[in-house]
Amino acid sequence: MTAVCAIVVAAGLGERLGATGAGLPKALVRLDGTSLLEHAVRRLAAAGIEAQVVVHTPGHRDRFAEQVEAVGTDITFVAGGASRSASVRAGFAAIGAATDVVAIHDAARCLTPTDVIARTIAAVAGDVVAAAPGRPVPDTLKRVVEGEVTDTLPRDGVWTIQTPQVVRYDVLEATLTHADGRDATDDLALVEDAIAAGVISGRIRVVAGDARALKITEPSDLEIARDLLAADR
Repeated sequence: MTAVCAIVVAAGLGERLGATGAGLPKALVRLDGTSLLEHAVRRLAAAGIEAQVVVHTPGHRDRFAEQVEAVGTDITFVAGGASRSASVRAGFAAIGAATDVVAIHDAARCLTPTDVIARTIAAVAGDVVAAAPGRPVPDTLKRVVEGEVTDTLPRDGVWTIQTPQVVRYDVLEATLTHADGRDATDDLALVEDAIAAGVISGRIRVVAGDARALKITEPSDLEIARDLLAADR
């Protein structure tokens, strides 16, 4: 049986949530009475991931722990770093080497369906060393510089990537060593670089994502999330 551990990246301050956040770390903002963090942790647990590392906003460990104490899963708490990549490294350092694959998940994507989580984990097998859910880009893409259109980009084969991003433990370990502290907006980018450099070998796969895996960033995203949550009931 594959041993899976999730790193729940939840260290962001969420400034773009504005007054909605009421000065809280973003992961503690409530969606229908439940924090984004608890929504995320519960869905990971429902997908069978009992071992989780929550990377929290520094100075707020107790408040984060209070949010998930009723979930009943094995959770380790680690203070986050100055960037997303630094937070992932902090989370990875808290994972036991008996882990087979690591699922790196944004707490802000708290409504990601359990079937999306499960099929992303299942995709990491054989020479597929990493996987993530995603969706084809539906809109026209244009390059814009200082408000001026400079180019129209082909969207064929272009996908938006969601989380969890699932990586084989040994591959993530080698990737983070190779990255040597470099930051990336997403974890698969570092895996791609390690493959290109010949540090590791293997393929990265994208599986079907879901609209419910949206990343809550602005107040309007909370409204969309409320509608999605209501539709799920």
